[in-house]
Amino acid sequence: MGKNSRKRREARRRTHGSTPRPASHAVGTGTWRPGVTQAELIDLISMAARYAVAAPRAAGSRIRQLNQLAADADSPQVNPAALVVDEVLSRLAQAWEYGWQPQDLVHAARRRTSFSAAGWLARAVLVDAQRSRAMQRAPDVWRVQLSLLAARQGGAGDSASLLSPGGDASEADWVIALIALDFMHDLPRSQLLTPPPSQWGRARRTASAPASEEHAKTVARVRALLAKAESTEFAPEAEAFTAKAQDIMTRHAIDEALLAEEAGQIVDVQGIRVLIDHPYALEKARLLDVIARANQVRAVWNDFASCMTLLGVPTDLEQVEMLFTSTLVQATRAMTQAGQRARPSAGERSSSFRKAFLSAYATRIGERLATSFAEAAATYGADLVPVFERRADAIDGEFERLFPHVTTGSRRAMFDADGWDAGTRAADAATLPAGSIEG
Repeated sequence: MGKNSRKRREARRRTHGSTPRPASHAVGTGTWRPGVTQAELIDLISMAARYAVAAPRAAGSRIRQLNQLAADADSPQVNPAALVVDEVLSRLAQAWEYGWQPQDLVHAARRRTSFSAAGWLARAVLVDAQRSRAMQRAPDVWRVQLSLLAARQGGAGDSASLLSPGGDASEADWVIALIALDFMHDLPRSQLLTPPPSQWGRARRTASAPASEEHAKTVARVRALLAKAESTEFAPEAEAFTAKAQDIMTRHAIDEALLAEEAGQIVDVQGIRVLIDHPYALEKARLLDVIARANQVRAVWNDFASCMTLLGVPTDLEQVEMLFTSTLVQATRAMTQAGQRARPSAGERSSSFRKAFLSAYATRIGERLATSFAEAAATYGADLVPVFERRADAIDGEFERLFPHVTTGSRRAMFDADGWDAGTRAADAATLPAGSIEG
């Protein structure tokens, strides 16, 4: 501590109009004293976090205390910046054991906090991944998610890049970090769909079974049809492309189920999460749910994380994701066009109209897909019945294991009549009887 340090202290006193404080003052009252214990430091961090969440503009004095303590700390154990980062990383490690995965955690943070806090947490996830060597040890689904996060964040830094431990972190940096810390404190449990980090060393890294050449060709064909349905401006073309894609997917899934049954294979039930963006998340989730039901997949909505968990066999899960993505694009385009055709003051641009539109669209799509599946299944005869019963039993068993306390609810709402009619018409235009296009 030399002449420059004394000058900085005097400048701070002049700026804040303060006088030297007695050593008996406690942490958390707007003052600071040297020799603070770790327990007192944690209390100050907790108080600052509450201010950061509820009244960030009033958190300045506490953040200045934290920066001063960080500047004077002689070890990470009494450095508030290091403690905040370490606590977040510790809670991330716990979250993985409780069933969370990288992308759905960041998505939930974006929904529950802010884009800035979610971005900060994404960087923390990447720091944690470096420490755990996740890219070398984790299941494929984890590594894909981490790669996507790294691409969006421009790579991973170190723990010091999250919050400077030298006492020079900005107030904005502190507020973001404290909001992320508060989010992690309140994070509920999720469901384990893949092995958590504690099991990576004991279990082989789960890799997707190599797809057959026939499966790869079918998926490529379906994707091409759905891409055409999404890109065309003409409803008749979109409906024909979508109908053909659904027919191909359904028949391929049935063929695979029959082959697996003949080979005596066990039913491989897996789970995935589909992230749902706002606005109109519930209406979008309803669309995903009806598509899942029509394809022998069970779905559960998680309001906290704004995502749907899907349980089913891999082929069915894949086709549900593809069909949901495509029909959502088509629904959004049709809804936008309805608004553009309306008068500026008309209801087609209102929130109630759009909610009704998407709800009606989902209802009608569900009816159409169920009919399409039944027609395709009927061509296979009675041999298909025990196959699907066995598959349904396996999916139901996994569902009960993961969601023993889930409830089925219904949303009662008054829908905009014009929006409902428009959504029904758009859904009718999204599907046609199978075989309208030669594949």
